[in-house]
Amino acid sequence: MRVATLHQVLILFLMGGIGFTLAKVKIWQDRDIAAFTSMVIWVANPCLNFSKLERLESGSLTADWLLVFCFSLALLCALLGAGTLIFRGAPRDRRAVYAQMLALSNCGFMGYPVMEAALGPQAVGYGVAFVSAFNLVSWSVALALFCSNWKTGLRKMVNPGMIAIVLGLLVQMAGVHLPGLLADTVVTLGNLATPLSMMITGAYLARVTGALFRDRRFLPACALRLIAAPLIAAAALKIFGLQGDMAGAVYVACAMPACTNMMVQASAYSTEDARILATGGVAVTTALSVATIPVMTLLLQIFA
Repeated sequence: MRVATLHQVLILFLMGGIGFTLAKVKIWQDRDIAAFTSMVIWVANPCLNFSKLERLESGSLTADWLLVFCFSLALLCALLGAGTLIFRGAPRDRRAVYAQMLALSNCGFMGYPVMEAALGPQAVGYGVAFVSAFNLVSWSVALALFCSNWKTGLRKMVNPGMIAIVLGLLVQMAGVHLPGLLADTVVTLGNLATPLSMMITGAYLARVTGALFRDRRFLPACALRLIAAPLIAAAALKIFGLQGDMAGAVYVACAMPACTNMMVQASAYSTEDARILATGGVAVTTALSVATIPVMTLLLQIFA
């Protein structure tokens, strides 16, 4: 398990290294990164979210699946609230970034492959439950933190990620599936999400400067994301009695670095300062996670 997990993490980081190199040698310019980011938001991520739900076997939305979904929803909202409280002294746009750094991980793009490597393919179904809860929180409550008023926040909740989740849940509950050709097309487009996301993260890592680290809150926020968040999740799993693959999927998802949604949302809906902080947060926690993910997954035998 440990070798498979490290192998998968290194694959992801090699993808990021390609993006880093393309940005450093100026093959990828700002407009190119923006174009690929738009592709992830509007095509790859919705297709990934939809296909993971649509491809679940009929009857997969069991009581256990719904339990993981509801637990994850409550956990993420609690972490988001804790982050808002911890960083209450920061300006509103930076507070929104730091709260998301604590609460929301890259549980889909990085989480799925690491989850399969660490736990086996049977655990990914519970990973879908976590990611479904994550997307609901990320594209609703978390997004609203960037908005100056609640009406704007509500409008932003209608977005490609949310629409894909709702459609996927409806198709799964109805017990129907897309025709083979269409389903394969959606899956193929969804498979672009992880490599594109990692390459974009690598490209942003190439832009990180020393000014980012002068914010005294930045490194503590990185530590909260990579170490504190999975340990808090583990404690909650113990308290509420979730075990086995259910607990393992949630724990691994929480051990991932900061989510790329935060970077995308800050770029689209907040200030330039928030965008720089968010992209730096995603890039730095992703770089640090090459060390923390293998260590945190070693604790699976204790918490799962």
